[in-house]
Amino acid sequence: MDFAQTPQMERIRGEIRAVLDDALPADWQGSGFLPMDVRPEHRELATALDQRLAKERLIAPAWPTQYGGRDLTPYEQFALYEELGRALAPRLTTISVDLVGPVIILYGNDEQRAQHLPAIANDATIWCQGFSEPGAGSDLTSLKTKAERKGDAYIVNGHKLWTSMAHWSSWMILLARTGDEDSRGRGLSVFLLPTDTAGITVRPVYDATNEHMLNEVFFEDVEVPAAQLVGEENAGWKYATSLLQYERGDALFIGQFARMLRDLADATREAGASRLHRHLMAQHKIDWEIGRLLTLRVVSLHAAGELPDRESSQAKLFMSEAFQRLGATAQRIAGEYGNLTHEDPRSMLGGRVVQALINSTTATLIAGTSEIQRNIIATRGLGLPR
Repeated sequence: MDFAQTPQMERIRGEIRAVLDDALPADWQGSGFLPMDVRPEHRELATALDQRLAKERLIAPAWPTQYGGRDLTPYEQFALYEELGRALAPRLTTISVDLVGPVIILYGNDEQRAQHLPAIANDATIWCQGFSEPGAGSDLTSLKTKAERKGDAYIVNGHKLWTSMAHWSSWMILLARTGDEDSRGRGLSVFLLPTDTAGITVRPVYDATNEHMLNEVFFEDVEVPAAQLVGEENAGWKYATSLLQYERGDALFIGQFARMLRDLADATREAGASRLHRHLMAQHKIDWEIGRLLTLRVVSLHAAGELPDRESSQAKLFMSEAFQRLGATAQRIAGEYGNLTHEDPRSMLGGRVVQALINSTTATLIAGTSEIQRNIIATRGLGLPR
């Protein structure tokens, strides 16, 4: 694997930096370690940025040209994500581009690709992911949301939790049970449905900083046309695990990590860093280098036409726990001011310290807990028994 920077990656970085420099305020501090920016006051800017990226065909440059991409390699897509993260760019299409698009490309039919991929790449359509449930977070194969076939449609009943962006999304990718109650992963299917479908209710879930990114979603006799089933019935676990591996290998966090590291280094330099702080920052720089190489390993597999498995789990496990260590150091450096949110002008880095600390905790839960990642690495990577 050759991880050297290519001229194509440099060109993409130059293009995205030009767009970001033009679109974002000079003093932009973003929302902290969020994969999406869900502050209402940032929505107009986020929408304008997505539209600008779409105009330059930079939302999904690795997608085929007929679907709004540029037919570039996953390495250029990595470069784009890294720059978006480094700039703390407000994104509304993270789930649409990073997770939904690849699943539709791999497993959707021609009609689904033609309907949804250009809408994401050209019109920045916002999607959410209806996977986790109150009793099925880490173990999705135990989910209870039921999709029962009735003629040319499925009738969906159930309850989803921790659904990011559901309140702003136009579409949802839904994982539901089409097999019997004991079918586990053998009886799951994936559907694509508009979030304004009759019978869907979205309720907010607020985090510890009072941010509204998460939601719970209720389905009551929701009618989903059979044409909106992805691939084959009861084969959804294969499609869902593919989506999760894309989520776990997301390069966006590499850029965000680098930005926090740089900003903390600047702050400690101005304040006069202690020896301990310098040692901690050096360790975080090593963490970033390791995490970036692990993520590039995932990218290299995509570029070779392979689907990563344990490699995505390794990258996700390492980076999420490295985030926690970085968040703790940021809080230590900031002291009492690190507890202030963006609403207080005295906050450090625009309130990103407290946001980073809280989000770094949830980072070890989303897309599968650290325990789940270790199990995947052990069983699929090392061949150990369950």
